[in-house]
Amino acid sequence: MPRKNSPTKPVHSFRLSLESLRQLKDLSGSMGRSEGDVVEFAIDRMYREEIRFGNLMIGEGQKPEDNYRVEKKEE
Repeated sequence: MPRKNSPTKPVHSFRLSLESLRQLKDLSGSMGRSEGDVVEFAIDRMYREEIRFGNLMIGEGQKPEDNYRVEKKEE
């Protein structure tokens, strides 16, 4: 159950698997938070992990392909 309605946040709709819906309800109930809050926490946590492990870059002028390095094979 949401603690309060927030009319200032934009609304988005997603199609989730039955397993994802079950997990979302379980997390929501155990955390005492709304399903929307759980989704926000999960996205934030994943975003921080991607930055931490170098899979995501923040900043202008950077290209994702610069993360990949291929060693030149000597002949």
